[in-house]
This record gives sequence, C-alpha cells and structure tokens, in this order.
Amino acid sequence: MTATIKVIAILAVLTAVLLGAADSARILVVVPIMARSHHIAISGVTKALAEKGHHITYVSGLAKGNKINPTHNHKLIHVAGSGKSTRTKAELKGFWENKRGTLDMVTFLMKWGARMCNETMSNPDVQAELNKPGQKYDLVIAELFFFQEAFVGLGHQFNVPVVAINPFGASQFINEHAGNPVNPAWVPSPFLGFSDRMTFFERAINTLFHVVTDLSYTFINLPKQQEIVDRYWPGAPPVDDMLRSNLALTVINNHFTLVYPMPMAPNVVEIGGIHIPQKRNPLPKDLQEFLDSAKEGVLYFSMGSNLKVQYMPEDKKDAILGGLGALKERVLLKWDGEVPKGLPPNIRTIEWAPQSDLLAHPNIRAFWTHGGLLSTQESVYFGVPLLGMPMFGDQQFNMMLAERKGFCVKLDFETMTRASVDAALDEILHNPKYKKAASKLSGIFRSKAVQPAEAAVFSIEHVLEHGADHLKPSNVFMPLYQLLLLDVILAGAAVVLLPLLLLWACCRALCGGKKAASSPSKRKKNN
Repeated sequence: MTATIKVIAILAVLTAVLLGAADSARILVVVPIMARSHHIAISGVTKALAEKGHHITYVSGLAKGNKINPTHNHKLIHVAGSGKSTRTKAELKGFWENKRGTLDMVTFLMKWGARMCNETMSNPDVQAELNKPGQKYDLVIAELFFFQEAFVGLGHQFNVPVVAINPFGASQFINEHAGNPVNPAWVPSPFLGFSDRMTFFERAINTLFHVVTDLSYTFINLPKQQEIVDRYWPGAPPVDDMLRSNLALTVINNHFTLVYPMPMAPNVVEIGGIHIPQKRNPLPKDLQEFLDSAKEGVLYFSMGSNLKVQYMPEDKKDAILGGLGALKERVLLKWDGEVPKGLPPNIRTIEWAPQSDLLAHPNIRAFWTHGGLLSTQESVYFGVPLLGMPMFGDQQFNMMLAERKGFCVKLDFETMTRASVDAALDEILHNPKYKKAASKLSGIFRSKAVQPAEAAVFSIEHVLEHGADHLKPSNVFMPLYQLLLLDVILAGAAVVLLPLLLLWACCRALCGGKKAASSPSKRKKNN
C-alpha cells in the first residue's frame, strides 16, 4: 500500500512538472535602469512568473551580485553602461541640489531613456543573447514608458506581444497608449502637484503642461526612439504604430489609495504593493532590542538609496540632526559610510534596514522619507504616518497626496530651518490624527480581492494564451480629430449653419428682388 502511494505521488509530481514545462513561456525582460526602486517593483512580477514555471531572461541595469534580481528560473544579463554600482561624490551632492524645472526634467528623462536604449542594444552580451541561432521568446516585458519605447522593437523581432511595466503609476503617455481617459480638466499631472479638483488657474496650467509635454513626446522623444528602432530593427514599422498594435498589456505600480480615482481600461493592471512581502522576517537581534525597549517609540529616517544624508548641505543637515536629537523618542537614521562624531544619544545609525519588517514593528511612530512610491506604499500598508521631504520626480506628487489624505506632514527642503523641523516633528509625533488616518488607509490598502503578484501573473498568462486585441479600447487607434470629435462638431455646425445661411441667402435674394422691382415704379413717378 505504501509503495503504491509513493508511485502515485511520484507520477503526480512528474505530471505536474511536465504540464508546467509544457505551459511555461520564455519571457524576455528588459530593465536597463540602475535605480534599485525600479527593479524592486518589477522583480516582484518576474519572481511570481518564475514561480509559475516561466523562464525569464532579465536584462538588468543593476551591478552584478545585487540581491534584488531573483535567480530562480532567471538568466541575468547585466548592462554595464547603465548599471554602474557607484556614484561620484559630485553626483551624490547633486541629488540635494536638484534645480531642474518640471519641463526640463521631462526632456532630460527623454534623453536619458534614449541613452539607456542605445547602451542596452549595443551591449555585446545582449546582442549575443538576442541573436542566438533559433532564439525564441513568447513575450517581451520592458519599461517602455520611462522613455524607452524603442524596446517595442523586440516584439517585432520575435513576433510576440509586448507588456509595458512601470514602477510608478499611470503617466500621461501610458494613459494615451492604453486608452485610459486623459482629460486635463480633472486628471492632474504628477509633476505639478495639483489635486483632481483644480481651480480655473490650475486647470489652465495643467492643460498647457499637458499640451506641451505631449508635443515634446511627439516631436522630441518619439523621433529619438525611432532612430534606435531604425538602427537595430531596420524595416520595422514606425515605433508609434508598434506601440498601438503590439502593446498587449500595461502593468503599473499603482494602488487606488494613493492616486485620484479614474477609469482604467482592461489592458491596464495595477500591482501596487507587490514588493511588500506577505510574511515578516525576524529583525536582527540588536535592532529588535532597540525597537522593543523604546518606551516613547521610534522615528525612522531614510531618504532612499540616492539621497545620502552625509552629502546634504551642512545647514540643512544641522537643522535635521538638531531636531532629531532633541526628541524624547528614539531615532533610527539610515546613514551610509562613516558615522559623524557627537551624534545625540537617542540617534542610532544604520546602513541598511529591512524596511518592511522595520515599519511593521508597533513601536515605529513615524517615518521621515523622501516620498518615493515604494516607501509611501509601505507606510500605508503598515499604517505609519509620514514626515515627507520630497526632492524630485514623483515625490512631490506622492507627498502632496499623502498630505491631503491626512497621514503626512510635508517639509520643504529649500526653506527648511531648525524651527520648521521642530514644528513638523512635534506635529507628526504628537497629533493622533495622522496615525488615525494612516491606520484607516492601511485597512483599505490591505483589502484586496487578489494579491498584486497574482493579478500580474493572471493577466500576463491571459495574454500569452488569448492575445490582447479584446482588451484594447478602440480609442487607441483613433486619430486625434476623431478623439476630439472635431468631425462631429464640424458636421453639427454644418447642419445648424447651412440652413441659416440658406435662409439668409433667400432673404437677401427676396429683398434684393423687391428693391429691384420697386426701382422702375419710382422712376416713372419721378418722370
């Protein structure tokens, strides 16, 4: 009996393996950017796909040995040009002195995206992988809308659908290509920091910005991307045509608690919080003791991987350390490199922290952050209030929205003083309304029909099996004049105006005839 059970079990396992192998897909993933935050979100998707038996070839901009990229069922190709592991001192200081205007930032990212596409496609390891004899893939996943649209050419090369993945929310360009409604009257640009209930002045600015960025995208970005397509995929259709026809699905790191409500087309999948592990890992023993013994609680300070406190301007650094040192609460300060002497006794530094496990600790009272999307999602998931100090990109929008949702106090880095630091710390730590708002949002964030990884895998496997034509709204293929109903408006105007013009012409003709008929009689009387 026991032997029979063993045989049945072995056959069941072999059957499952064979079925899994039969259904498994070969997926090419291209993420050449060196920013860790992009890979943290995207690797959550590729890890889930690999666990379902799919084989992933991951072109990564991260340095070799980086622990973010998973290895199970993954073949990693590192793009050295986009993935250098260290930054110069000047670059690290420059993050604190970012003076780029909004439009300047957009055009800078366009140039940067084109550079990453070129560096990736010219990489010998990438070329060797893509041009192996008989090389086949079933799907391409790429961060297309971080101004890397040229990678849609990979779908043309292998004649497979393309999935766009974005570690942020839905941008203007994503919405336009996915078919989501993009109305500047109520859909604010994340670069401007407006709400979805804008004043007349804000709507005017938002509309102007929408038009200008759309023109920049069309006449600056797409030509750069087209040059790359022509260089590496000669004979391929125009890049914009491929985006409309070959883009099957768009996966965005979005959650409705941290955006304004708006309709989403069925070819858009939200995976907000995919990077947050469902199981907690134990903290290092010394860190656990530090948190457990903090009777007044702990404030956690981290500005992400690029904004390093030691390179902050001295006056700002003194204001922050002075304010933190005056607290009765303990402070856990993320600090890379040599720790300065004379730190207040309530401050403990840490080079790296398991952030999700840390924020899950009940003694964490608040989180001082730059407002990156991943950190913001984690704070909401664990119900931790934020002290936000945004610096660039989507951080301003994230912290503005967090402030409006009631779980954040926002500090302006440019105008920050010791007095404003003290006031912000007192408000976030001692006013219970922020914790109450964070706890409420936490319950909403955790309330999901399916987990983000499951949603991503289901949607991608659906595309692999059934294609995506039935998911695309028809407005993706409509010319602008039809989208704006200009032809309908013109026809309607013609229907109204033509009879009026005809009536006016008849009246004029009749009046002219009467006038002509009366002229001879007047001449007779005069004679």
